Amino acid sequence: MSKNWLNACVAAAAVSLLTSATALAQDGDDGEFVSRDNKGDITMRDDAAGFGEKGQMAFSTDAALGFSRLTGDNRQATTTITIRPAMDYFVIENLSVGGVVGVDYVKSGDTRSTTFSLGPRVGYNFELSRLLSVWPKLGFSYAYSKQKTTVGDGPAEISRTVDNNAIAINLFAPIMLHPAPHFFAGFGPFLDTDLNGDNRTTTWGFRLTLGGWI
Repeated sequence: MSKNWLNACVAAAAVSLLTSATALAQDGDDGEFVSRDNKGDITMRDDAAGFGEKGQMAFSTDAALGFSRLTGDNRQATTTITIRPAMDYFVIENLSVGGVVGVDYVKSGDTRSTTFSLGPRVGYNFELSRLLSVWPKLGFSYAYSKQKTTVGDGPAEISRTVDNNAIAINLFAPIMLHPAPHFFAGFGPFLDTDLNGDNRTTTWGFRLTLGGWI
């Protein structure tokens, strides 16, 4: 499986989500409907999902799975798994504050790396239509990582472990689809970069987010 093939799959997923979201948004742009606010009073909405109102709590998980194999000498297959459960609270309409816990696992040949992170974030939901919005989020996190490299087999096996602590800045800007109240899905670019530490790293790509709100 080539890196170009993986990139093509990611691009196709992004185009598919955007196309579906745009079509749904165009189908539901006109008209209002009856709903209830947090106190139970009947109100009229122009946003089908009702997402981003003051006092809402959103629960989500950002996930990514990647696999690549490069041809040539000394090239290794690389597998990456990312899981980031999060909770966000809208302090005012569309402005959210929250926190996220992250687990990242990377395997490349004989090297395995696991990173645990925790930190706050702030976001703002830009409503584009009744079913579509953009919810960029900026956060900081403390990350602890352990990398283990194994060389040789059996009695001759040698392992080397390296620990690292770092403060990182995290950016995530998903395009959000709200097909029904209390549920959302999104897909968009992310950037995680270390601000300190002995082995600073920068990771970027695309993530999927799924969740709901109450």
